[in-house]
Amino acid sequence: MSVEKILDNYSKVINEGYVKSGNLRYGSYAVSNLRGGVGKSTLSFNLAHEISKTHSVLVADLCPQCNLTEIFFRGDQPKYTIHDALQPKLLGPAFGEVFKDIAVRVSNFCSSFLRQECFFIPGDPEMFAFPSSLYQQLQLANTKSKSTNAVKNLLLSLKDILGEEAKTKGCNKMLVDTSPFYAGGTHLTWCAVEALVIPVRVDEHSIESLDLTLKMLTDISKDFMMWNERAQGLSIPKIAAIVMTMVGAKSQKKARPDAASCMYIERALETVNKYPQLFDYEDPSDAFVISDDFLSSGRISGSQSIPISELTPGKFHNIQGKRLQVNSSVTRYKNQLKYLVSIL
Repeated sequence: MSVEKILDNYSKVINEGYVKSGNLRYGSYAVSNLRGGVGKSTLSFNLAHEISKTHSVLVADLCPQCNLTEIFFRGDQPKYTIHDALQPKLLGPAFGEVFKDIAVRVSNFCSSFLRQECFFIPGDPEMFAFPSSLYQQLQLANTKSKSTNAVKNLLLSLKDILGEEAKTKGCNKMLVDTSPFYAGGTHLTWCAVEALVIPVRVDEHSIESLDLTLKMLTDISKDFMMWNERAQGLSIPKIAAIVMTMVGAKSQKKARPDAASCMYIERALETVNKYPQLFDYEDPSDAFVISDDFLSSGRISGSQSIPISELTPGKFHNIQGKRLQVNSSVTRYKNQLKYLVSIL
């Protein structure tokens, strides 16, 4: 288990377009980390596009900041949101009807998905206040119910919603973008999906948040595991990938990150090696993917709703009054995304 193995894979991805063979190992994934600004929504958008090339995918935005919803809708207002579905599910019919068939076809409002079978459940700023409703109901169920089924049903409410929507739309894969805050939507997402994709920016706070995320998934004294036990043990999502984001390439060696980035990659590997039970790889370093600092290409992708795989090197785009060009290194990013999907 060494950093050199991760760096060797990175070099092969850059120089050879290396990908692993095989299909997606799980039916449902969440992009999650308990820190903002690490690239979750941009990564979710591009993963949705990559995965939907070969699978029908249901995507959901559980982040109250709604960045992924903005990328898809670009100012349009969705008719229904994930909050519309969750609130009556948790609080009962007095808070509205149980909405069904709320996912919309992405190609209807994002032309980059015209050839893909991809459906989307929009996010909602109301999810900022959602944790208080959820934990009030959980506490009530835990203290008054004689059966653990009440707690279990609440924790699996999002899973039920996503499963019903996926069945209705004929989707065989699911992808969820989560909030940098654990409480509420992120908690239910961890109960709903089989695997997590964790983006980790190359900085100190991201390493700390990686450790906190993995500890939350394993420590019985932490909130997630505590409620899982109260539900008589729900499944814990595996870690499908650790994606090192915004990695610099200022190095004397070709296709090798700079020294500072390598140090943070090593720190991240040391962190995940403390939690081997969360990985289905015998060697957790096999779960690592290095992604470069996307610079203008990443800004163009998010603001113009164009997946990185669809960007043309050298083409200019107007972004908030600035003229940005897709740099030639976008080919590297395309290879990195393909490699990421291949290890999932």
